[in-house]
Amino acid sequence: MKQRLKRLNKNKPSRSLTKIIIIKALPVIAFLVAGFLFVPYGSMYFQNNKVNAIQTKNESVLFYNANCPHCQKIYPKIFWHNVLNFKNESKQIQTINVQNANNKHYISEFAIQATPTFMKTTNTNQRLVSINSQQIKQFIQTGGH
Repeated sequence: MKQRLKRLNKNKPSRSLTKIIIIKALPVIAFLVAGFLFVPYGSMYFQNNKVNAIQTKNESVLFYNANCPHCQKIYPKIFWHNVLNFKNESKQIQTINVQNANNKHYISEFAIQATPTFMKTTNTNQRLVSINSQQIKQFIQTGGH
């Protein structure tokens, strides 16, 4: 009987380790995953609300409307592209929320007729209106459609 109790006691630490993992680690992991998924959407609404100028150091510009379903589809990809290239401005894509009153002047200034619109910073006549990842990648790399 005593040997059986000793064996049961030996099993308790592993059960408590499992409990600790479930109680403490799992919520942290869930929080990180949720943050990873929702950060781009928060950025979409709360950043880029007052853009003073086009950053010519950036590869291109994305003009978007935070309430546009097509923009909502493509913005997270651009957000993570910029995060991955945060040390290299020439690879980044500047994002401008033209829905915001502070940025509405860009609509007339660059004759933006639809969102999402990608525009090269070096040649404002080079543009692409698309949510196709391959077309966007090609446009950013070459400037062509």
